[in-house]
Amino acid sequence: MNATEFGLIGHPLAHSLSPFIHRSLLAAAGLEGEYRLIDLQPESLRDALPGLKRDLAGFNCTIPFKEAVIPYLENLDPTARLLRSVNTIWQNTGYNTDYPAFIAECPDMSGHQVLILGAGGVSRTMAFAAAAAGASVWIQARRPEQSGALAAAVRAAFPACRIRTVAGLPDFLAAGPFDLPDAGPWGLLNGTPVGLWPNTAGLPFPPELITHFSWVYDTIYNPLATRLTLAARSRGTAARNGLGMLFAQAVAAERIWHPGLVIPERDLSAIRRQLGRAVMENFPLTLVLTGFMGSGKSTVGQTLADRLGLPLVDLDQAVVSAAGRSIPDIFASGGEPAFRALERQQLSLILQTGRSQILATGGGALLDPAAEAIVRRAPALVIFLDTPLAVIRERVGSGSGRPLLQDQGDEQLFSLYTQRQPRYLALADLKVSGAGQPEEIAAAIAAGLGYEGEQI
Repeated sequence: MNATEFGLIGHPLAHSLSPFIHRSLLAAAGLEGEYRLIDLQPESLRDALPGLKRDLAGFNCTIPFKEAVIPYLENLDPTARLLRSVNTIWQNTGYNTDYPAFIAECPDMSGHQVLILGAGGVSRTMAFAAAAAGASVWIQARRPEQSGALAAAVRAAFPACRIRTVAGLPDFLAAGPFDLPDAGPWGLLNGTPVGLWPNTAGLPFPPELITHFSWVYDTIYNPLATRLTLAARSRGTAARNGLGMLFAQAVAAERIWHPGLVIPERDLSAIRRQLGRAVMENFPLTLVLTGFMGSGKSTVGQTLADRLGLPLVDLDQAVVSAAGRSIPDIFASGGEPAFRALERQQLSLILQTGRSQILATGGGALLDPAAEAIVRRAPALVIFLDTPLAVIRERVGSGSGRPLLQDQGDEQLFSLYTQRQPRYLALADLKVSGAGQPEEIAAAIAAGLGYEGEQI
């Protein structure tokens, strides 16, 4: 056994953050050690395990091995035995650190009605935790046999728990869940991969129904803010991501492998903050700023880029560079259709760069459904700078350099503004006021997306 070598087994493991977390924790504790990814085909587990247990001081398990490893272990800790799920192995004993990590990160579920989306491994952890907390549990999953098996396992462990399964949203709503007398507050737990990078356009639950929930917990952490968490926050509902759970389970695993491990709290906090940047680096995401002309997209974009250490791309500048002509010249020769075609072409190219970045768009760039489709196909989130018309009028003045505003009066400006506002709102994953100073607006965007504060 190598006393300083650890690892993670699973399949696939292309984008795991575990090496970054564990190497950082080992360094903070002043311990020598290496942590590596071990991508195993499912059929090779039986033959590989003896060597892994011999050569590694300890290792983690992820999909598809959390249950498959159990027959090959001598012992299970009580939590792993309860959940029939192992994510940490040490001295031929299986442990589950996901469960206490989730409990530490999730809001209090006592007396709540909890809707769990999905019935896979992480949903199993959440369902058992909700039952243990005294919540009434609803499981919404596409596969009735999977949700039924999970519900049966939870009932066996917690006979007093009221737990129901529904095959989909229509079945859930048909039960009249929000009209139940004395139901208590509602919490929403997402255990599905819907919204996971790179398919960031996904939404596992209708945004308009989120107002029924007191809080939302999305186990996804890449991106740091999914469209689900942003939809919740924009409606005044507290929402958290799964980054804290990921970090807490890794800390718990290190304490199993190193009994008596001490890491100063300031070092843990520093690693947690660095973890947010590691997400940006490992899961490239474009933050697309939209809003009416004069909303400050370019200025705020540069301030946000400086704040987050990301490059800024200006879509208008990209169009001018590609065309070799100014925007007024493009309008003069080919009209708005020619300009929009060039704009969509550059939008598509920019979103394929494979890096995290800020993109400042023109006021009409995303209003065409074809442009929106380009954005939704990419790992991207849309931020709407909601700026009052009076502020915009001060900023744009006579509209010089803006073909759609040239020589237009207040009435035409008002008409265009009111026409576009609903579309901006429909596009937005996050809405922030564009009326303040650039530093204030950038700070609000960073906080809303989870790049600062408790989300990291």
